Amino acid sequence: MADAHAFPFTFACRRSGNCCAIPGGIVRVTGAEADAIAAHLGLSPRAFASRYLQPDGERLKDGLGTRCVFLQDGAKAGCGIYPVRPAKCRQWPFWPEVLTDPALRELVERTCPGVAPRTERG
Repeated sequence: MADAHAFPFTFACRRSGNCCAIPGGIVRVTGAEADAIAAHLGLSPRAFASRYLQPDGERLKDGLGTRCVFLQDGAKAGCGIYPVRPAKCRQWPFWPEVLTDPALRELVERTCPGVAPRTERG
């Protein structure tokens, strides 16, 4: 994970779920992460893979549209696997590519209500 202080913004989650519905988003999972999610859901690794992983076994399937399959709706959006969510999800929005890809940075700053410009004190 990149150092959060290297980013031109701060972050405090507002549970919008927008990060879980970015078009073109891909959530890669390691074998250990897949096993942890399967256990959390009470599924065998094989059943979890069949239901929730792409055929390559390394990416989560999409849910409705481009949403994460585990994004839950409600007044405050939620992650159905929050305690065992993949590392990429835990690191949001402090991804190295946000520092190097101006279009991605703009998307993050525009769509995530928890992102705020870093101040002198922040």
